Amino acid sequence: MIFKQDMLARYFILGTQNVASEAVFFEVLTQALANGITLFQYREKGPGSLTGSDKRRVAQRVRELTTQYQVPLVIDDDIDLAHAIKADGVHFGQGDGDIEKNIQASQPLFVGVSVSTQSEYDRITGLNGIDNIGIGPVFATTSKADAKPAIGIAGLKEIVSQSQWPAIAIGGISQANLPDVLKTGVVGASVISMISESENISQTLAYWKQLT
Repeated sequence: MIFKQDMLARYFILGTQNVASEAVFFEVLTQALANGITLFQYREKGPGSLTGSDKRRVAQRVRELTTQYQVPLVIDDDIDLAHAIKADGVHFGQGDGDIEKNIQASQPLFVGVSVSTQSEYDRITGLNGIDNIGIGPVFATTSKADAKPAIGIAGLKEIVSQSQWPAIAIGGISQANLPDVLKTGVVGASVISMISESENISQTLAYWKQLT
């Protein structure tokens, strides 16, 4: 699949560790796919996350669902798995190994890289093969145990203003702060709990759509 920046508009991230069970994972994902997410990132990381054959099994089912709904699939920090299930892209943080080697190993998939500080942005400037960056965490988040300090709207805006790539906001994004986030120049936002903990995923995504 050819990368287009409008894929990043409503970017949903989820792993089985973010919800009560595997059944709930697939229920939430299916509702999100049916109601307008534009990209899904499968992320198994942290306490309770799947590994090995279980992760591969779930990823394969995720690939089938995203194909059914024609939504691009990104795999977080597992390039081998991304290739194995024919995902569309990969995303990795700057602590997930050598950035340049990861970019090369990811081809021909599209590549997203996380950026949380000015120095991290400077580190990737000039690298070829990056398609988008995720900037944050913008706000404090409980969805990721390994989250870095929040940079706030001002920090987000500063990096977006100089980004040579399409940028998405990540970290602690909710319906309450989403309008301010989208005013910073990002092409989209990525969320976990805003959808996974929503009492009405259809309404949540309808609200999101009207902002973009």
